[in-house]
Amino acid sequence: MVKAKVVVRDLDRSKPFHELDFELPEIPAIGSYLSIRRPDAAPPFGEDFVVHAVWWRLSHPAAGAEGGGAAEGGKLQEILIECGPATSPYSSDEWLRWADGARARGLCVPAIGAGRRAIRDGEPEPDATIPLEELNASNDE
Repeated sequence: MVKAKVVVRDLDRSKPFHELDFELPEIPAIGSYLSIRRPDAAPPFGEDFVVHAVWWRLSHPAAGAEGGGAAEGGKLQEILIECGPATSPYSSDEWLRWADGARARGLCVPAIGAGRRAIRDGEPEPDATIPLEELNASNDE
């Protein structure tokens, strides 16, 4: 496991919105989608993000350009995963309201598609059956 800090940038990307520490099996690539569920959101819903940058903060005991010959090697200080807000089928209702408000103010909050449809509380389950006439019509084409 790798320790990393997820840094969420404000929508104008000028300052951090918040930071969260995680232990991850690997570092996500730029463009990866992250969904973070908090205790106040019902599973599987949460806050959604897109990875914009990965910052590897390192230190080395030697000073100057000739540092390669030091007896001791460098060390990892921290890994920062810089993200921007997004929405997806996994977004909580609160997160969607926040994103809709940001979009109404002219800010860009990307929407990420996913291969599923989220069924929210109070929504009926979709009818998975296809009427026979509709099935036959599509086979005739």
